[in-house]
Amino acid sequence: MQIKHMSLKRRIGDPAYRGRCCRLRDLSRRLFPSLGTLALLFFQGLETVAAPGGGLFKDGETVCFLGDSITAGGRTQTMLADYYLTRFPERTLRFVNAGRSGDSAGGALGRLQEDVIARKPTSVTIMLGMNDVGRSSYVAQPDAGKKKQQEQALNNYKANMAKVVARIRAEAGEPRLLFLTPSPFDQTVVLEKENNQPGCNEGLGRCADFVRELAAQNNGTVVDFHGPMTALNVEQQKKDPKWTIIGGDRVHPGAPGHLMMAWLFLKAQGAPAVVSSVKVDAATGRAVESLNAAVTKLAKQDGGIAFTVLEKALPFPVDPGAKPVLALLPIERDLNQEILSVTGLAAGTYELKIDGAPVGRYPAEALARGINLAFNEATPQFKQAQLVARHDEQRRNAEAQACSLLNTRRWMQSHYKVNVDDPAAVQAHYDHFTDKKEYNAGMALNYIRNWPKYGDLRQQVLAREQDALAARVPVPHVYVVIPASPQTP
Repeated sequence: MQIKHMSLKRRIGDPAYRGRCCRLRDLSRRLFPSLGTLALLFFQGLETVAAPGGGLFKDGETVCFLGDSITAGGRTQTMLADYYLTRFPERTLRFVNAGRSGDSAGGALGRLQEDVIARKPTSVTIMLGMNDVGRSSYVAQPDAGKKKQQEQALNNYKANMAKVVARIRAEAGEPRLLFLTPSPFDQTVVLEKENNQPGCNEGLGRCADFVRELAAQNNGTVVDFHGPMTALNVEQQKKDPKWTIIGGDRVHPGAPGHLMMAWLFLKAQGAPAVVSSVKVDAATGRAVESLNAAVTKLAKQDGGIAFTVLEKALPFPVDPGAKPVLALLPIERDLNQEILSVTGLAAGTYELKIDGAPVGRYPAEALARGINLAFNEATPQFKQAQLVARHDEQRRNAEAQACSLLNTRRWMQSHYKVNVDDPAAVQAHYDHFTDKKEYNAGMALNYIRNWPKYGDLRQQVLAREQDALAARVPVPHVYVVIPASPQTP
């Protein structure tokens, strides 16, 4: 579902818009009765999700992901890459990690040439704000000085974001721009370490509002992370105050949070849910439906049917650490439908084998309705998709390490004026830290140990990328559905 942008003024004042929100609200309550606030906010936010220039990435694109440490870890873009690798094996895309730990909109200006413009991107995603909002200025009872700091931080963010966008448009050949509202600061989760800054998430909400305005001014697409993720936190924390879609530091999402972000991103692009849909009639020995797949060599067999399927895609491989969020969000329904339906079977239980290996037992009624094989770990398609994901995770890990080293190199140059090409100078920089557990000390030590491996890490990125591309090609599989023999107790 894609709805084009409206200006902020029109969205607030247009009666037609308000009426649409009411209809979307009612729809959300019918579709997601268990999600409550999340569903309401998600559907109310759809008017800002897809703007002109939206849609799926095309073959040959280079996509730069510009952001701070939440981007630098590479997890959301790796999940997106996993989806594209498996859903569109005929497309070759390059996803570039342009995230840097600790960065801000102002900091991004200093590295745009090397990290984004020089990559000649066709699309650029931008998610900044967590380090711009001025988290330290948010306290339980802010005085006038703290409030002034909050406003100044927001004004700086607006000015620097506008400059970032202007430079990308002017110097990178007018790539498609995708504006991501910042993921939340979880100020409501109950943690043993109370490191929250009350009001900080509302400050990020104001950043999100500006992101929408900036996108409208630049013909960009908005993907809203802040609203739905905040809403899910609120909803789940009613049941468990210690639950969070964000990590224990209140800032960095864990695997479930990154999967939610990938889901929101792909939904905004109008990503298809269907991996494949195959329907065969055992009574007639015919293929009734073959969506995104070819069905051949059908033959009745032992009270059931055998046939060969060549799918045009693989199931979306989901990070095992992210699976808990599948129970809360319709990710399976929206992104991972690999449906097999077999009609015309006599009543009873049937065994499904693929390439001679059993993958499950199902009642005839369930097979007639259709079963989703996307998360069936016994299928060869699932195993192949997991292999693709492992290669892509190795690519992500090597790229994240390389990005971290480059970020440390730049930080030592700009903030400490260290001659980073002089090992003795770098060692002296590390030695000057009294507390060797301090973040910058740890990063300096990592640089000393691993900077010589930087070139090798970059080569690993390219090699693992090629491994993933080679592993994603679908192959034909032989399906057999026959009456199940009685199981031994």
